[in-house]
Amino acid sequence: MEPYDTNTGVHNRVQITIDLNELVWARGQHLKQEMSVNQAEYLAETLRRTLTWDTMYGMIDEVILEFFDNHEHPEIWDPHYGETAGDEPAATFEKQAKQREKAKKEFEMVELKSPAWTIQVPMRIKK
Repeated sequence: MEPYDTNTGVHNRVQITIDLNELVWARGQHLKQEMSVNQAEYLAETLRRTLTWDTMYGMIDEVILEFFDNHEHPEIWDPHYGETAGDEPAATFEKQAKQREKAKKEFEMVELKSPAWTIQVPMRIKK
């Protein structure tokens, strides 16, 4: 999978950028730990060298496995451009056309008039 379309240069990947200094500062506030700018920078620098992505990898693996476990046919998520859908759309269209013709026989259009507007509404034909 190419990171971007070589013809258009449009990126098709999701990127995440993490500002460790800002993250340390925000998490310190969340944990109600007051720290100086120097302390936050020291912790961010330490994390830059020691941070592992084990938890994130585990979460991604879990989402992938859950997706394939819960979707019987995950291949339907891949688009198949140019393929035909068979007779189903045509059959549905013909069925709807027959229903419209049947409705035309059961209803007649009547005009409701007002000084500001006129509207046509269907009224059932009494049998």
